[in-house]
Amino acid sequence: MKKNVKIENQEGLKRSLEITVDKENYASIFKSSILDYTRNSNIPGFRKGKAPENIILSKYGKNIHADIIGKLVNRSLDEALTENNLEPASPHQLDIKTEGSSTIDLRFVANFEVYPNFELSNLKNITIEEPDVDIEEVDVMDVIKNIQNQHVKWSETSSSITPGNKVILDYKAAIDDQENKDLSRDNYTLIVDEKIKGDESTVKLLEMFYENLTGKKKNDDLSVDFNMPKSFANKEIAGKKINFKIKIKQIFSGTKPDLNKDFYKLLGLENSNDEEFKKSVSDQMKIELENRKKSNMTASLNERLLENVSFDVPNYLLEGETKIIQDQYKGMMKDLDEVTKSELDKIAIKRVRLNLIYRKIAKSNNITATDQDAISYINQSNDPSKNEIITKMKEDKSIANQIKHKIIEDGIVNYALSVCKTEKIKKKFNEVVT
Repeated sequence: MKKNVKIENQEGLKRSLEITVDKENYASIFKSSILDYTRNSNIPGFRKGKAPENIILSKYGKNIHADIIGKLVNRSLDEALTENNLEPASPHQLDIKTEGSSTIDLRFVANFEVYPNFELSNLKNITIEEPDVDIEEVDVMDVIKNIQNQHVKWSETSSSITPGNKVILDYKAAIDDQENKDLSRDNYTLIVDEKIKGDESTVKLLEMFYENLTGKKKNDDLSVDFNMPKSFANKEIAGKKINFKIKIKQIFSGTKPDLNKDFYKLLGLENSNDEEFKKSVSDQMKIELENRKKSNMTASLNERLLENVSFDVPNYLLEGETKIIQDQYKGMMKDLDEVTKSELDKIAIKRVRLNLIYRKIAKSNNITATDQDAISYINQSNDPSKNEIITKMKEDKSIANQIKHKIIEDGIVNYALSVCKTEKIKKKFNEVVT
């Protein structure tokens, strides 16, 4: 296509292309467009496809002109991007300066952001941590105890609360004598002295409940003050004194199931004995350990990748990722304060940078996925609904694209882990699998 292209590098990754398309191109496309409209026309008084050109132009002239301009813009822009090795990272914004015709050149400006151009450090020079874990007898027995705990039979009791009891309670939280509904709960269930997982605020709050509930009875009322840790997500509440008024509604004592054939049958291990059950648990632990080891190694890889390269990120991608993260957060917390927004912004930019690094690795090493790869991936899974998923994939391209994205991401991680150096770090099973 005969054209003239001027490139202007603007702030950061913004680019502006001014493209002038010679009027000869308009005349060339005009002929084929008229022919297409004539062939498909069905105008009263003429046989289908036989209406004269002046009739076609009088009826469809504006449509034909718009189609030609659209084709010229798209084709010339695609050519200009390819010829100048530009990869848009955002949709382009068009500004038509001169609407071309067979006698006037088309001139327009396209504004967009491009993907950053950066060099990756040699992956062979990156060292990542690899957990070195031995599954010991105590680890197996701890997992077996957890399995028993998941099948405890509960019965209501009127006795005082002791460690191991399940308690159902209502509690109302107040700050400066004003009730805070976000921190209040009805029919909240906990198991006293159960191992706590979570952030500092969750751990300390439950520890406070455990301490104050022990020795109390059904229908007892408690009033307890609690200092919310400064690390609490909602900064308007973090660090403040909160009063909890607690009503104990029910208390349950639990009985763990014995390790016997009836229990093993319940778990789908019919006719198993103690040793066979222990081996089954150990085998599952090994599978889970390998999955967690890879997850930890991937996290270590990601940190090393982010440390070893620096580049600008497209605002369009960053704004999109920021919105996704904020929407997810708002689903858990109603309001976003400025401190939290700042922390979420950091997460967003980290994710975008990592995605761009992954993209670079995939492109440099020709890591791709086809529709057939996606079908094979689902077929090899243990998902009982895989036939239904494959059917939906054929009907909905977005589902296939999600699976292909997963395949490519796995391929990138597997490739990177295969070439990086590893440093084994001795760890316990429960430090890796939590």
